[in-house]
Amino acid sequence: MSKKQLYPLKFDSILKERVWGGERFGSTIGESWEISGFEDESSSISNGYLEGNALYDIIETYMGEIVGDDHYKCFGNEFPLMIKTLDIKDKLSVQVHPDDETAYDRHNSYGKSEAWYVLEAQEDSVIYMGFNRDMDPNEFYQRCKNGDVEDCLNCYHPKKGDFFYIEPGTIHSAGNGLVIAEIAQICDVTYRLYDWGRENDPKTAREMHHEMAFDCINYSKFDSNANYIPASHRHEQHTLTDNPYFKVTSIDLNDPFHIYTDKYESFILYYCISGEAQIGEGECSIKEGELVLIPAGYSDFILSPVQKGTKLLEVYIVKQEDNDSYIEPEQHDDNCTCGCHHHDH
Repeated sequence: MSKKQLYPLKFDSILKERVWGGERFGSTIGESWEISGFEDESSSISNGYLEGNALYDIIETYMGEIVGDDHYKCFGNEFPLMIKTLDIKDKLSVQVHPDDETAYDRHNSYGKSEAWYVLEAQEDSVIYMGFNRDMDPNEFYQRCKNGDVEDCLNCYHPKKGDFFYIEPGTIHSAGNGLVIAEIAQICDVTYRLYDWGRENDPKTAREMHHEMAFDCINYSKFDSNANYIPASHRHEQHTLTDNPYFKVTSIDLNDPFHIYTDKYESFILYYCISGEAQIGEGECSIKEGELVLIPAGYSDFILSPVQKGTKLLEVYIVKQEDNDSYIEPEQHDDNCTCGCHHHDH
């Protein structure tokens, strides 16, 4: 692949059929992977001269110009984050994800810190997030076996725009007509603990992972103050999470913004929640449900709304010593640590 100047990259979605899936992407297609950097399941570029090339392959060619020099040293050719759109008609299994150390020891994988942004919700939609009290492991095990898990879980009836940060070890589930944008480390390791009775039907049964899961669980009561932001509590540009693995900011794009890319020292992802946004002078635009990757080596640009009511999620990885704001340095002074670990896959 000859090296030419990089540009904002868009991708073909990778669709995954799930037993709990709705019909947003077609019958029972529950997940749409908007960006994935696994070597054997890498997103394919859909625009420009790199169209048809896998993200993994172009990182191998361009290295730090795509993700940033420090991130390339850390992650190699794997893109460090995944973004999915989840269309949840039935209920997800009650599940948990391991941390980096456990996932590396068992699966030669990164752990999974993730975040959920609610795109659509119905009146009876539900999100289960952590325990509603400090939990005894033996009691929870029996509840998983007996099918009465729900009584000990923290239950939310989410609204559009609600945000949850899900640390490794946090029990979670969701269901009943939800559409969610999921931002996560590059990891697809999930331990299922309870599947709402589907595990008892040979036609729908999926493997449960009790033995692997139980020493990964955080049995403390879920801290809503630290990990849940209702839509009603946000302002025009709001940092939703600034954790060691990624930073997510919600942006109500009412006016053009000048984005100074050298302040990030990272790639930048924009996921369009509603409306339409334009990158630069017509280089690229994204509509509702679309995602664009701004390479780390890309020059400054103007991010502009094409429609009123345009809302975006901005996602990138913050360096430990980086204290600059994502747009205006004087606005806030957020500190973050880099939690990435190099794993040989």
